[in-house]
Amino acid sequence: MRKFAVTLMAFLLIASYSITCFAMELPEDEKNTTEHPETTEYPDDVTRPPDLVANAAIVMDASTGQILYEKNAREQKYPASTTKIMTATIALEQGIDFNQVIEMSENAIWGVDRNSTLIGLDVGEKVTLGDLIYATMVKSANECAYALAEYVGGDIESFAGMMNAKADEIGCEHTHFVTPNGLHDKNHYTTAYDMALITKYALQNETFREITGTLSYTIPATNLTDETRPLWNGNKMINPSEPYYFEYCEGGKTGYTTDANNTLVTFSKKDGLELICVIMDCDGSTYTYTDSRALYNYCYNNYTYFYPLSDFYFESAEEADAEEHNVVLDNYYSSLNHGMVDLNVDKNYSLLVSKSMDTTKIEHSITLFDKPVDNALGEICFFYDGEQIGSTPITTTTPPLSSKIIKESEEKENNSLFKKICKILIRILIIIIALCIVLFIYKIFSNYIQDLKHDPGRRSRQRSQHKRRKKQRDDYYF
Repeated sequence: MRKFAVTLMAFLLIASYSITCFAMELPEDEKNTTEHPETTEYPDDVTRPPDLVANAAIVMDASTGQILYEKNAREQKYPASTTKIMTATIALEQGIDFNQVIEMSENAIWGVDRNSTLIGLDVGEKVTLGDLIYATMVKSANECAYALAEYVGGDIESFAGMMNAKADEIGCEHTHFVTPNGLHDKNHYTTAYDMALITKYALQNETFREITGTLSYTIPATNLTDETRPLWNGNKMINPSEPYYFEYCEGGKTGYTTDANNTLVTFSKKDGLELICVIMDCDGSTYTYTDSRALYNYCYNNYTYFYPLSDFYFESAEEADAEEHNVVLDNYYSSLNHGMVDLNVDKNYSLLVSKSMDTTKIEHSITLFDKPVDNALGEICFFYDGEQIGSTPITTTTPPLSSKIIKESEEKENNSLFKKICKILIRILIIIIALCIVLFIYKIFSNYIQDLKHDPGRRSRQRSQHKRRKKQRDDYYF
């Protein structure tokens, strides 16, 4: 009996375990969900955007600011060391002397996390501003970014104010900086879109381009050490010896903190098309590179420049259809002593369009201004499916003519303003004269009333004197 009970219990245990295992079995399409996601491209369908690991990303045309791809690009994220793009930009705009030697302060050395990226400078160590800015951008040295901010802004708070003012000027709406190096602060944030705007602005400076694209830099011996400090750029997309090398990448900035996760900002140029790629909140530095490369491949495969004005010309009044507005009207600027204004457009003007777009359907309209606006006499706007996709100004081919138009326009405005002022002054003068007359009459009348109050018999005496004079005149003529 005991043997039967033991056998039955064993059977029940085995059955229970089998049922449990069967109940926990996952469907085939839900297996392996714990595996780390990978960057996924679709070479068989180049028009399909890649699947990214990063939680936020954007690709922007460095020339026009046109967005070619975005994923959660307006969500606030922590930028980590990509912050240093703004730090370097402000320092360069201040015209720092790269040969200027400064001494590292105690705050610059001990005011940053000692476990963060550093190049081992010490308090009192003397380096040049050139060393600081290269170490900031090439090696991402946090103490160097701190020292650079101290030199330019006086202190970190003042420099942060400069950073935020510049961000506002650039057009960033969801960015606030606290530190010059990007070490974590909950009030230090931006978005992928804003970071692309900042990079677009920074790329206008050729020195910035050179620094951020530098593969290696050496800090020479200082007053505290005889050893040099060789630095290598952390951006693996510009290093030919790295597996993540991308031949069209010209520079960029990496970043990482535990709160920000991995970030990467790069810029690349292929066939004249320069793009900015921003990767934020990415789990793994490896995937910042694979995501970036996948996005570059997608954009270069799908977008190109189209030159809508390559064979454009302004028709004469005789050639044009009277109902169309793509002509220069006779005597458009009637103040000038000529019949027509000679206009010009940039025939190299380009639109960044999808390669699948039917460019024959791109339409344009021409508008001529009543007066010059920022040296432009008009503009050409381009439309596709009813949506405006670009515009370019119309100018004059003869600079002196443009100057004359602008001068005469300004003279008209000045004359009109002068006339308005004269009219106002005349009205004021008339009012003043009228007031003076009223005051004069009031003064005479007031004096007369006062005299009567002080001498009540004066009026009767005046009447008596008037009667006597009248009687004397009558007696004389009689």
